[in-house]
Amino acid sequence: MIAFRPKELQRITGVRAASRKTNRASFCGVVPWFDLENLMGASRTDGTSFEGIIEFESLLEHDFLVLTRSDGITTEVRPQPRKVDWFDLRSRKWRVHIPDFAVVRRGCSRPIYVQVKPKVKADVLAEELGLIADEFHRQNLPFEVWTEVEIRRQPVFGNAELLFEHCGPREDVEALDRVREVLRNAPRTVKTIAQIKEASGIGGRTLGAVLRLHILREVALDLEKPIDDRALVRSVRVIRDPAADQRAV
Repeated sequence: MIAFRPKELQRITGVRAASRKTNRASFCGVVPWFDLENLMGASRTDGTSFEGIIEFESLLEHDFLVLTRSDGITTEVRPQPRKVDWFDLRSRKWRVHIPDFAVVRRGCSRPIYVQVKPKVKADVLAEELGLIADEFHRQNLPFEVWTEVEIRRQPVFGNAELLFEHCGPREDVEALDRVREVLRNAPRTVKTIAQIKEASGIGGRTLGAVLRLHILREVALDLEKPIDDRALVRSVRVIRDPAADQRAV
């Protein structure tokens, strides 16, 4: 089956035309997932994914990956990670469930298993999903159901889409170093993007640099508020000094 109509595919990169091979798994596209602190090697994924690439099977799954890529707490996502047998009390039969993703979050050693469903479908399947969740919890496996209500909540998802554009391997090194310098020398620990833009002198490149630094966890943006010139930028770790790094070498 094909989960997308052509017009819906136009807003997503990494989608390829379906073939017989891809159809058997309802495969619809891929999302890049690079380890930005080790760009010489992509982050590892398991299952059917290549290193640095995560497959998705619906537009909502794509949006879930975009959201988690820039949420600041998700470190790894694996598609269709395992099978779990569960007993269907309605039919008195054993069935098998494969969650859409296993998500590893910062500070947690165990993955959380996630099922992504449209809200309407999740409501219809509420009893079944409840039985599945009970079996996961019985096996001490965290289980969550995500719908568009949680995934596409604004302004968080709009910010995630903006940040996702800066999750790739390319970066504006000059702009990053200039923004780091401004933040390192700032008299206050919190500045707005507009103030950083004025102090850096690099104009529109400032926003991209700040977004990249957020992805790198060198600064923190409040994702519950729109990211614009008024957004506050808070340093969360020591900003690197490239000149000092060079002298050390």
